[in-house]
Amino acid sequence: MYFNSFGFLVAATAIASASAQYDYACMYPDKAKEDLFEARNNIIWATITSFEGQLETPYVIHNAHEITMCQAGCAAYHTPGMMDPLTSEPPKFVVPHWGQNPYSILMCMVQCAQYSFLATDLYYRRMKNSYGFDVVKPEDQPEVEEWVNDCGDKKHCEGECANICAYLQDSSYNPYNMGSYLGVLIKNHFDTDGWNRQGDMQFSTESDEPVPCTASCRLFQDTSGYHPQIDPRAHPEFYDPMGSKYECEGDCRRWQPLQEGDDQGNLIHQEFVAPHIGKYAHTYLRNVSYDLEDPEYDLYLESLGVIDEVSAASGNETKKNAITLFDDKLKVRRVLQDAITEQFGVPGHMSFQEYLVFLIGISSAEIDGLVQAWAEKVKHDLVRPTTVIKHWDDDNLLTFGGDRNADGPTNIKARDFEAFIRVMPHGEFPSGSSCLCSTYKEFVDKWTMEKYNGTIMNFGNVYNDLTFNDMTELMEMCGESRLWGGMHYEAAIPAGVETCSGLGTLGVEWADSIRNGATFPNEWFSGTPRPDKSHC
Repeated sequence: MYFNSFGFLVAATAIASASAQYDYACMYPDKAKEDLFEARNNIIWATITSFEGQLETPYVIHNAHEITMCQAGCAAYHTPGMMDPLTSEPPKFVVPHWGQNPYSILMCMVQCAQYSFLATDLYYRRMKNSYGFDVVKPEDQPEVEEWVNDCGDKKHCEGECANICAYLQDSSYNPYNMGSYLGVLIKNHFDTDGWNRQGDMQFSTESDEPVPCTASCRLFQDTSGYHPQIDPRAHPEFYDPMGSKYECEGDCRRWQPLQEGDDQGNLIHQEFVAPHIGKYAHTYLRNVSYDLEDPEYDLYLESLGVIDEVSAASGNETKKNAITLFDDKLKVRRVLQDAITEQFGVPGHMSFQEYLVFLIGISSAEIDGLVQAWAEKVKHDLVRPTTVIKHWDDDNLLTFGGDRNADGPTNIKARDFEAFIRVMPHGEFPSGSSCLCSTYKEFVDKWTMEKYNGTIMNFGNVYNDLTFNDMTELMEMCGESRLWGGMHYEAAIPAGVETCSGLGTLGVEWADSIRNGATFPNEWFSGTPRPDKSHC
């Protein structure tokens, strides 16, 4: 019996037989990587690179969490005893014994990711042509979504659930069909988790609340009613400058959109990205709280410090590399995940299924940290250094001059000041980067110490020459890099650590509850030989 107390698919199980089982060894494509961890990386990085560079960081993390949910969901439905990470309850069923292996999980993951909000034709072609996975586009099987939605939360196979039950049972729980089933469930969750990624909600100024969008809807549009305050620097009629361009009180301290441009001459002003998520987004580990005090910056002195930091970084390759690396949290995640699999993805240590549980744990801590930091960012709504320094206009500065390849600072006018990299469109305080990197550190160190009685040490990365003694050094450099690049004032870094403190520990505890004592066979680890196909 492969079904839990929910009784889902009981009727279908009654007619299942050994002769109906599929052979995962014969199904697993020859083109797919032999090493399970490498095969998983190919799937995930192909998904991520299909949208990387096109989205703001919060949306990248949101979409990556959806894909990670596919991985853990496929593991749960192929592993007796494990909990469904989407509901934290037992899954409706567990596939029969012939599907309880990581190759079936991988094939399920590939198909599930096809339902990701931003899965593209590029991802489909890579999976189909480059790696040989027999994936199907969701638009080519629209009935599956209808069947899953008809069944809803019902626990048995009768009535509205009959079609989806038959779809899965008649294929012997084919992993690609399992991926479609889970893909619909996971997509439905992420479509309604408060991020408004479909853009189907809009903010109404009359009712002061979110309402359905009726036309010309935009993805992820704000549902909280946030708007930047009028900038007194540009509108002196709204503000008494108190006789000095260096003095800044009241609305002068609030976040303002910066101007951005491209090589075609298009100029735009930023809009605060996703201000609504701190208020409405679903969290997995704890509710949002508002605990940070206003840092009460002396904006003149703090900005002089920013100018000096960027000046020093302009002639320091280590700092330049750190600024670039830590600006991309997907790359940071890959750095630490590569280190973990290298040190612990060996026989007797981290099995493939355990790695998937690790990933959903750290991903849940990451997205909770993001939502928590965004709540504080909107509450404090503090100005970025770039806005303050540019207002000094004709002042002479010796600092970064815009050329990242230059070996040192140059003389510029204050009105031309820019940070070393793009300043993201959201409030300055607290630092989201220090929040996330401290969460990574707390999670990884607790996980590896509890599971393997050690921590990752002396690891590098595939992107540049940076190496790290341990997770503490990575966390500290991550936070400092935001100062080196000129994106933050100093107090924002420890504030980011404070606001996300404890999430790493909660993530480990939550991941353990999802595993729920399930047994993960150690024969599937990094370096596992390809399944024997001689009988196929």
